[in-house]
Amino acid sequence: MAEQTVMFEGATGLQLSGILDFPDEEPKAWAVIAHCFTCNKSLPAVARIAKALKKRGFGVLRFDFAGLGASAGNFVDSTFSADVADLKAACHWMEAEGRVPKVLIGHSLGGAAVLAAAGSLDSIEAVATIGAPADPAHLTQILKDRLDPVYREGSAVIQIAGHDMLVGAELFHDLKAQDDFHVKVRNLGKPLLILHSPRDGVVDIHNAMDIYRTAQMPKSFVSLDDADHLMTRPGVAAWAGEIIASWAARYI
Repeated sequence: MAEQTVMFEGATGLQLSGILDFPDEEPKAWAVIAHCFTCNKSLPAVARIAKALKKRGFGVLRFDFAGLGASAGNFVDSTFSADVADLKAACHWMEAEGRVPKVLIGHSLGGAAVLAAAGSLDSIEAVATIGAPADPAHLTQILKDRLDPVYREGSAVIQIAGHDMLVGAELFHDLKAQDDFHVKVRNLGKPLLILHSPRDGVVDIHNAMDIYRTAQMPKSFVSLDDADHLMTRPGVAAWAGEIIASWAARYI
């Protein structure tokens, strides 16, 4: 069984949709992947990272946050804190199923989510981020020119990554309220791998530098040369997955 679609209960009781990727042999360990803002578990980069990990003997859960992909809920009700809670719920569900997650991987805002969640997840032994912001509120800066109607009306349709999305003001209030984020990074207590492209035009590489400076040892940094933020260039996402697999094998 190479792949299995699953449903599990998120932190607020909503049903979340996931895919389990199984290696050919008994998994050496299980990993959970958190996707980027407004993305989903089937984003090519996420799927390619999962496949690369599977080839290296890891089992992987990739899942849709509430209101995205095939998961229940409305995206307009989404917040960063709710995503962090759902990420924890995914890990607890995996553990209850006998697939104890050891590695936590997050892309972009999903990377910020894994940094916020990992310190309180006892089973996690290694954490990897890809193109992650050093502060969740970075998203409000990226979208600042589009947020006036959201704050004014409480919710509004704005364009994100070429798509029209209905977003709620609470999401951005919540992002700005993550005052303890750097404390969580400093107190992570897990080996950390930071992957970032010097050509990332969405989340500048200085974010990776800030995360690296804040985190305690052991920590590692890998530059994803010539990659864009969504890792659309052929081979980049698979390469990132192989790097994560090789690095994580030292710690699990």
